[in-house]
Amino acid sequence: MLLENIREFNWLNEPQNVGFIEEGILITTKPQTDFWQSVDYNFFKDNGHFFATSKEQDFSAVTKWHFSSIKDSAQCGIMARSDAQNWLKAGILSPNPTKPQLGVVASNQGSSDWSVIDLPTSVKDIWLKIRRRGNDFIVYYSLDGQTFNQIRMLHLPKILRVIDIGAYACSPKDESFECILEDIDIK
Repeated sequence: MLLENIREFNWLNEPQNVGFIEEGILITTKPQTDFWQSVDYNFFKDNGHFFATSKEQDFSAVTKWHFSSIKDSAQCGIMARSDAQNWLKAGILSPNPTKPQLGVVASNQGSSDWSVIDLPTSVKDIWLKIRRRGNDFIVYYSLDGQTFNQIRMLHLPKILRVIDIGAYACSPKDESFECILEDIDIK
């Protein structure tokens, strides 16, 4: 399934290492990588790893990730991107490695925001879903791949008709992060 679904995918900012294993794609991030745009923090990063394909108009996309441990602020998830200033990402995004969180960040005209919810400490797998309808997006997550819970609805007024959608990973701090993209499906 995974190999069939990624035929037309390309990297924006290749990771430190990418390997195909039985479970999926093993990704090792480069340190000090992120997607963030904020005048308030005076911090602009657009060097995270994004494995994506282009889609026109409406879609529904789901990724499944596995990670054995969470590192300080390391991330893996799903992203929809028009350009460096207009995008949305959702994924593991925890400043405290002992307290996993799911974060959703939207960058709207070059200004990022951030919302989080706590996850069970035992979480090692997560499914993330983005549904696009025009310039409106709904973000969902699941811990079992069956029941998806809505976490956020938002509007991105400046996105293009054709945008990139796919999986992202990054490590804003000084160490790499290993995660496995087990599946991605876009309809």
